[in-house]
Amino acid sequence: MIAVSLTRPQDYQQALRSGADYVELRTDYFTDQQLKHFVEHSTLPVIYTIKRPTAYLPKVAYVDIDDQSKQHLSGKVIRSFHDYKRTPHFSTLNQLVQSILKQKSIPKIATHVQTVADLYTLARLQKKYGKKIIVVGMGELGMMTRVYNKSLLTYASVSRAATTATGQLTMKEMKTTQLFGLVGDAIQHSLSPKLHQQFYRQKHLPYDYQLWETVDLAKMMFVFDFFELPGASVTKPFKRQVMQYCDQIDRHAKKIGAVNTVVRRGNTLLGYNTDWLGVQNSIGRYLTGKRVLILGRGGTAKAIAYAAKQAGSKKITMLGHQQLPTSTTDYDVVVNATPVGDQLLVPANSLKGKVVMDCIYGQQTELLKQARYNGAKVVLDGLPMLRYQATEQFRLMKV
Repeated sequence: MIAVSLTRPQDYQQALRSGADYVELRTDYFTDQQLKHFVEHSTLPVIYTIKRPTAYLPKVAYVDIDDQSKQHLSGKVIRSFHDYKRTPHFSTLNQLVQSILKQKSIPKIATHVQTVADLYTLARLQKKYGKKIIVVGMGELGMMTRVYNKSLLTYASVSRAATTATGQLTMKEMKTTQLFGLVGDAIQHSLSPKLHQQFYRQKHLPYDYQLWETVDLAKMMFVFDFFELPGASVTKPFKRQVMQYCDQIDRHAKKIGAVNTVVRRGNTLLGYNTDWLGVQNSIGRYLTGKRVLILGRGGTAKAIAYAAKQAGSKKITMLGHQQLPTSTTDYDVVVNATPVGDQLLVPANSLKGKVVMDCIYGQQTELLKQARYNGAKVVLDGLPMLRYQATEQFRLMKV
């Protein structure tokens, strides 16, 4: 259920026609006389939120007061806890919820969400108490607690100009928004949000793409499954680990042994690999019949090897970090799939006339500099691969 929050008198009729289940009237935005008029003429059940002293206490669906308030009110009472800076530990919030429930009131927990760990805390609260409480995450990352809310109700605004908290969506957005994101560690530099947002704008889709940075995949997947998120991109270091959470894995991803895309279809979580298509579309024409040297043995390296095999490469060599740097010159194509950008991992004099690709993008790596200096035939960073694989992800994740 959704309550539309009214903040301006001119939005009253629009709020009533918005399709919301409740209208929230806050005492800090209106006079008692205005509030009386709104309550008496409302065609929606009212949540009356007390933010200042008032003598007007109408009989409404719910009265919302601060969790520390000493007021004793009849009817259904919501006691609200707000933390606009952070999300306290689960044990702290759980204790608070228990205390409010003992007062025969409905707990409302609204906290600022900054991390996946915060989302995990709020998801645990919603799962434990269900419709007995109201849980709202504020801030951009908190949007999923609103869009995919599992607690008693959540809040929306009439328009963007009338929001009451960061991350609050309009009624229209609440009905249409779908959230996707990138799961990984150290991903703040990623261009994935920019690429996916471009796709959404081009196709006029009401989607949003976020960064879900974490070192704990289990917590992220708990959040992903609890809120039944529609899809996500997956990057290092989770491309292999995420496979255990998939109900079905695409045949290409199975052969590669890594998943970089998860998509929900009903109750089934599907795993795909689009990295190999990114490689195929960016350097595939240079791989047929060639000797391919891959620096690295992780998920991305495996996808490159698979693309090379599909293209009919003559020889494929993968070197792990313990084998690098290497002195080998036995290659026609070299691809760096390690995070090492400040060190040359192959002999400089071996680069002449070769096809060189570095999966790192957004910086001039040592490999790219030396490739250009030593006369490599083709020099590419990882951006073309990223664009091509993201295009395929977008196709898979369209709801």
